[in-house]
Amino acid sequence: MYRNVKIQAVADVHSPRFLSEFTQSLDKLNPPDLFLLAGDMVNRGKVEEYVTIADMITAHLGSEIPVIACFGNEEYNEVRKEIVSLVGERILFLDEKSTIIECRDLQIGIVGTQGSLDKATSWQRRNVPSIKGIFERRAKRAASLLKKFEKKVDRSILLMHYSPCLETCTGEDLRAFSWLGSRKFYQILIDYNPDLVIHGHVHNSTKHSVMIGTTLVHNVALPAVSSITELDLWE
Repeated sequence: MYRNVKIQAVADVHSPRFLSEFTQSLDKLNPPDLFLLAGDMVNRGKVEEYVTIADMITAHLGSEIPVIACFGNEEYNEVRKEIVSLVGERILFLDEKSTIIECRDLQIGIVGTQGSLDKATSWQRRNVPSIKGIFERRAKRAASLLKKFEKKVDRSILLMHYSPCLETCTGEDLRAFSWLGSRKFYQILIDYNPDLVIHGHVHNSTKHSVMIGTTLVHNVALPAVSSITELDLWE
């Protein structure tokens, strides 16, 4: 008997920039088993916009579905605690953390991380001390958390903001991949084979889904995909 978990996922709403597109997409959906937010849901640290995002999800899909999020680069480090204080009762934030949830009698392990870049942006170099070390620690942490899932879960998901591969950046200037994603995270896919990777950040992607070995990778950035992504995670 096959069992499938219905997942909806989105990133880069940058509320209020793409809030109307997000709301219009929610209008067309039925409640899933799991809703994932892959970062940059608000624009440039506007913490109050996360309340709007949470309210829209509840209004359209109800309050019973689990909503799990990682942070993006525009949910600045200094405002993340405030975001959690505002909507943390409705949204579970995995900031370099993991959780195991049960959906349709399946144990699903989820690792959440902002991810890393091969090369820090000029803004990050100016404003984030030791950014290179932070990127390295995030990759090691994600690998460690995925390793702990071995033989404990039926399916594993890596929820991240930055891209782990070149393929879902097709449409961008691939010479800029160093500012879109990380080869370290690509190696994590090869080494630990999560069943599903959900990421955002890549606004101009024209190829949104790819298999890396046995791992399905989805770019769910709203500016690229134009709607909330729906997919099934099969047993």
